[in-house]
Amino acid sequence: MEAMNIEERKSAKWKFSIIFAVTLLIIALCGSISIVTAQKAIALLENKKSEYDEVFKKQAELNFQIEELFRELNSLKSKKRNASEHKHLQNLITKKRQLMENEISSFASNGQNYEVYKVMLDQIKEIQITMDNLDREAKKRESNIEQLEKCRNKYQELTKEKLQKP
Repeated sequence: MEAMNIEERKSAKWKFSIIFAVTLLIIALCGSISIVTAQKAIALLENKKSEYDEVFKKQAELNFQIEELFRELNSLKSKKRNASEHKHLQNLITKKRQLMENEISSFASNGQNYEVYKVMLDQIKEIQITMDNLDREAKKRESNIEQLEKCRNKYQELTKEKLQKP
């Protein structure tokens, strides 16, 4: 006894095999595309992580240098110094500030990551200018006070001489 639907069963098996093979091919293709995309994403993430680590280290270094500049500015303001010491310390601060500005400007591609530091360095520059002006005015004031003191002493001497003459 032979089955009557052998041809139908063969064609159904053939259709099933073709559909299964096509489905398997599509799944394999989608899987390979997913793997390639994942590898590209991993490479991109590793690249971004290394960039962020580099930026973070550079920002930490800049923070340390700016903190040092602030300490020197505070020292410049709080301790009495003669003119040459004041000028020397101002020159040191200016050189460090300019080095930092040059270093930041060399990071042209990542300039936005260092925008805050540019503003802080501009503020330090303004502070230096203000401190120089204040120091200059303080020196003028001291000189004027000395001159007034000399004039007062001279006036007192002249007054004593006039009183003693009659």
